[in-house]
Amino acid sequence: MKTKITAFLAMALVASTSFAQNSSTAKMPQDDGISSKGFRISIVKPMLSADIKASYKGQSASNSETLDSALGLSLGYASLPVQELGWTSNFTYMDIKNEGSTTGAVRADGNLAYAFTQIVNIKGGVNLSKLTSGTNSDKLNPGIGFQGGLGIQLTRNFGLDVGYTEMNQSGSLDGVSVDLKEKGMEIGLTGTF
Repeated sequence: MKTKITAFLAMALVASTSFAQNSSTAKMPQDDGISSKGFRISIVKPMLSADIKASYKGQSASNSETLDSALGLSLGYASLPVQELGWTSNFTYMDIKNEGSTTGAVRADGNLAYAFTQIVNIKGGVNLSKLTSGTNSDKLNPGIGFQGGLGIQLTRNFGLDVGYTEMNQSGSLDGVSVDLKEKGMEIGLTGTF
């Protein structure tokens, strides 16, 4: 897992550096050294799989499955100064559908970010997530996860984020200890105002 994330971030860094060098003459209107700053609304499309580990009296079992679909809406704030350390924070609600049932989930995340140019940035940070609806969601506690990604500012107000996210919850269901991990790629269309 760590090697996949390291490889993804390394590829994103190389691609963004190359893109930044090739597009250094492309300037956005009102060039003031800021890639994007302000309140942000996003539509997010995660492509998730779920890893479930259950243990009871020294015995354990695990299962992995690809979730059918997920779609979410995110509200947050971004401050992405060019060639300086920036940050983003988001609060996301998503519907996760699998085998005919829908589960609601919320996630709060915070990221450190770096904008190479007004167009290309990377970010990474931690999140706290909780299932809000669905079978036994009230018995699973929030857990800490992480995310990282590459951002492309198409205009000063609109952009595209592509990255990897991992969310965790754990709890006890009728004496069985359960750890749930949702992970996968995520694409977001962002509007910053």
